[in-house]
Amino acid sequence: MASTRFLTALEHQPVPVSTDGSGWSLTPAEAERLAQIGEQRPGFCEVGHRQVKLAQFCGVVGLGERVLEILPKTQDGASSADECRGVLLRLLQLTGRFPQFQHQAVGQHLRSAPLLEAFIAAYFDSVSLLTRGGLLKQYLEHEDDLTVVRGRIAVARQLGVHSNRPDLVACAFDELTIDNVWNRVLKKAIRCTRPWIRSVELNRQWVELMGVMHDVDDVRLSGPDVERLAFNRQAERYRVAIDWARWILALLAPALRAGRTEAPALLFNMNRLFESAVATVARRRVYGESGLTVEVQDTSQALVTMVSQDRVELGFQLRPDLVFRRADAVVAIADTKWKLIARDSKRRLMPSEADMYQMHAYATAFQCRELAIIYPWRSELAEAASAEFRLPPVNGHSPVVTVLCLDVHDDALPLRAGRWPGSSVYARN
Repeated sequence: MASTRFLTALEHQPVPVSTDGSGWSLTPAEAERLAQIGEQRPGFCEVGHRQVKLAQFCGVVGLGERVLEILPKTQDGASSADECRGVLLRLLQLTGRFPQFQHQAVGQHLRSAPLLEAFIAAYFDSVSLLTRGGLLKQYLEHEDDLTVVRGRIAVARQLGVHSNRPDLVACAFDELTIDNVWNRVLKKAIRCTRPWIRSVELNRQWVELMGVMHDVDDVRLSGPDVERLAFNRQAERYRVAIDWARWILALLAPALRAGRTEAPALLFNMNRLFESAVATVARRRVYGESGLTVEVQDTSQALVTMVSQDRVELGFQLRPDLVFRRADAVVAIADTKWKLIARDSKRRLMPSEADMYQMHAYATAFQCRELAIIYPWRSELAEAASAEFRLPPVNGHSPVVTVLCLDVHDDALPLRAGRWPGSSVYARN
């Protein structure tokens, strides 16, 4: 646990529940919050006797007074929290979720801090981008007592309050200001992060952004104000920052959650995240290859054709993670698996039976000769023996399935085992 305010756990890890939540445990109320998320996100957790077992989601969950960070499990659980945190941030970087990290490595200052600080950094960067382009301004009506007329005279006030003050004029006028609901939401979210920041750099950014927002009155902000925000053409550029602000306010300012009872969370399905990161790496490898493309979640084929009462329709739609195409021809197919691959008695990397059946279905339906299953690499696999898996012939050719392992502890996700399917892809490896 990073501090009494942060609780750190790994995916698929059981977290104990105790009466007072002492040590590395949850209180019954905190366990109930996780159970609520589990109802909304199937596969997030399982509630058992005095424990909550986490599943395939990683990220941050607000528990009230504490924040739970869930990190990916790598290297059979032997990696440090910093390494696991770095893996998650690295995959998020590759998928474009954190554009501010696109041109730099996932540094030690990010890995060693709680995930919440990395997300706060993403929010601060999105707000800084807005300030460089100019904050949204709107005209608001003001009333003030001036020595010269500005706008129009507020007749009722002038004749009443200032009837004996010829030196003052009660004026009503429109003023262009950054004090509007959009910027109030941004400032309130910035303000809420202060107690959770430990980084010197983030503290500097906090002071800088609060200075830029000096004229914004976030005290008047209410929960309905946050919920009712609707984007128009003028405010569209605020979308990313507002999305971050809403999440931060839900997590750190429960009073602004407008009656919602579910626990706030920013969670990522690790299967989908790994798939997206691998797709990014694959597209980089085939970049420049004549006519070669990488398609994600291709749904062009089905497992069977159903014929009933003179009706013909497709059934059991197939959805491979990655399909490499050249023009209309399928060059190769790959599926990603965010799990630890096993080795058999001969030290060979051995996919599960279900995974191989899935590859067989892809090979048949897509008429594809080269297929791959992609897993995260771990150091225990260094001595593993390579093997090819030949499927029954399709149109006179036996499709080949290879096992690939990508090193998620390296920013480039280099290949540590196997080879990329498809001759064009492999040539660039």
